[in-house]
Amino acid sequence: MPWIKRIIAIVLIVLLWQAPSFSMSGSITGDEQQEAFYRGSVEAVEQVLPQESSTIQLVSVKISEGPLKGQVIYAQNIYESSMYGSFLVSPGDKVFVYVIMDNGKVTDAYIQDLDRLSGTISTVLIFSLIVLLIAHLKGLDALLGLFLTGLFMWKMSIPMIAHGENPLAVGILTVIVGTVATITLVMDSLDKIMLSSAGTVLGVVSAYVFGLVAAKMTSIHGITSEIFSFFQFSALKNVNALTLFFSAIMIAALGAVMDVAVSIVSAARELKLQNPDIKFLALFSSLTRIGRDMIGTMVNTLIFAYAGSELGLLVYLYSSGENTAFKYITGEFFVGDVVRALSASAGLILTIPLTALMASLFYAKHKGVGREKFKHVD
Repeated sequence: MPWIKRIIAIVLIVLLWQAPSFSMSGSITGDEQQEAFYRGSVEAVEQVLPQESSTIQLVSVKISEGPLKGQVIYAQNIYESSMYGSFLVSPGDKVFVYVIMDNGKVTDAYIQDLDRLSGTISTVLIFSLIVLLIAHLKGLDALLGLFLTGLFMWKMSIPMIAHGENPLAVGILTVIVGTVATITLVMDSLDKIMLSSAGTVLGVVSAYVFGLVAAKMTSIHGITSEIFSFFQFSALKNVNALTLFFSAIMIAALGAVMDVAVSIVSAARELKLQNPDIKFLALFSSLTRIGRDMIGTMVNTLIFAYAGSELGLLVYLYSSGENTAFKYITGEFFVGDVVRALSASAGLILTIPLTALMASLFYAKHKGVGREKFKHVD
């Protein structure tokens, strides 16, 4: 009953959307009553002050949220041509403003960044339209599963970790929710849902086990980003970095592992439809051969994704000389990212034989069952 599943998914999305937003008892940057980021739009560029190597703009900004909503404040925007990401603003630009207040009055304000929300929403809508045009209702199911999982992470998983829950337990919960939500929506029969979900969970667990062993072999502590240096000055200082690292491995592996598990189960079901009397060994052997072809390309998926996301860093290391590059690539930041990518890839590869074994055992034991038993649900 695909439409019933879609309606349930939409109801869950609405309920999650209405859930309380992420909040903490303290602020990462200090007292939230004194320092905060607000969205706003540039009303006018009041003054431009050229400097030797930079330009300072004095602008008026109308704040669109928070206790200053509707107020126009004055802020500085510092532009340096030699600094990547530096920019000049114009009237009408949407921006984030870093505001410093004393007893409720603004004492200083700086343009921190451009507000790219509208452009991001437009990009997501175009992507969704492409999915719907190509995949039709299956695309709608995939988008609902993706949105439900993402919303669960933002409204539930991240706040739970921030409030002191074990990141590993939260990661497992996120994997289960994401797996069940997506596969239940996308798959059209109970046997495919159960087998694909089991294969996905086993694959993600395999990624975790590989990461656990790799972390011991490489002596990493989970500090894989400079952002952890800020944790000790915030309300997040009690978050266990290593368990958070393992949770990140499982979540990073989820999408690709799910894709492989669904493909193997779908292939097994089609082989059963074509040959209802197929034996276990023949079915497992066929699925293994299909899996080997998948491994030939899928093994590179997450590695290339990491290389692409860190291309700027790799170019910088190349230009820094051999000694600097070698020192960095043996450090925890780089090695941690490599372990995470390899762990997710290992989980993806191990998903193939594990799912093939389960699917072969399940479908082969139904002797003489034909299309009447496993008919397609359109």
